[in-house]
Amino acid sequence: MVDPDANSNGNPTVREILPHLHEIAPLELAESWDNVGLLAGDPAIRIKTLMTCLSLTSSVLEEAIRRGVKLIVVHHPIPFKPIDRITTQTTTGKILWEAIGHGIAIYSPHTAWDNAPNGINRQLAQILQLGNLRPLQVSSKPEFARSELGSGIVGDFASPTKLSDLWARLESAIPEIRPKCTDPQDSLVVRVGIVCGSGASLMPLALKHQCEAFVTGEATYHQSLEAQAQGVSMLLMGHFASERFAMPKLASMLQE
Repeated sequence: MVDPDANSNGNPTVREILPHLHEIAPLELAESWDNVGLLAGDPAIRIKTLMTCLSLTSSVLEEAIRRGVKLIVVHHPIPFKPIDRITTQTTTGKILWEAIGHGIAIYSPHTAWDNAPNGINRQLAQILQLGNLRPLQVSSKPEFARSELGSGIVGDFASPTKLSDLWARLESAIPEIRPKCTDPQDSLVVRVGIVCGSGASLMPLALKHQCEAFVTGEATYHQSLEAQAQGVSMLLMGHFASERFAMPKLASMLQE
């Protein structure tokens, strides 16, 4: 929960907060398939309290209403895919209907926050203590390509490191992790690719970078088999654990 008015005399509008959100996670860094930005609400609404969350569920919305929140910054977009109606007969429709009815705006940075300079993927790389960080795929937009920003992260350890040490670093920082690995934990790796959430589809990019390990939230059975076949150790953190830890960081950046 964040009070954007904590250090000022007037409550800002949603419109006035949007540039700060964009500075933290430029929407141009989002993947082309994503649905990001202001997804519902009136930009002119004044905000005393905003909330960050990973997913906007009914219980999260109830808490927001109870606390007088007028802007929810949610990682996972709602709606994610185009919808042709908003009714209370679907889960998404009911949440949107109630949020709009209570004058609550909804904003999602999603993969823009994943790929941001201080976003989720880079935070994971810092937890692992990787160096020589660069994107798995450099952004096609010149202003970000020059800054070495784009999709995912690849980095190197200073010396060969056991997979068990990777897990130890992640588990010490993110207690919610329920680790799974496709290879023995005494395997040694130097180069690691990282994509939070459901990032296994980007494993081919990790192969191009000659990564020996690939850290993501979740993967299908066949994606895990493909990683083994290609000689890449896939470490699965769990979708929730791979992203949830970074939401308090986003809240603190908004507070600043």
